[in-house]
Amino acid sequence: MRYPGLARRMGWSGTLLIEFVVQKDGSADMVRIVSSSGVPLLDRDARETVLKSAPFPKPPVSATLRFPMEYKLEN
Repeated sequence: MRYPGLARRMGWSGTLLIEFVVQKDGSADMVRIVSSSGVPLLDRDARETVLKSAPFPKPPVSATLRFPMEYKLEN
């Protein structure tokens, strides 16, 4: 995961909750932001990161994953 350049320059940070389905072939489907970071750019970047990270390891059945993603600038 890479921090978006504009968000870094503007000092934007936040935590969001993302959910998606890993299909039996490892593809990502139904990617959605469950709880926004409050920064649309970070939300879009998180969604794009999931889609670009596919294919995932193939599960025996389709699996729904939900987890927080944190964008935090280090000093």
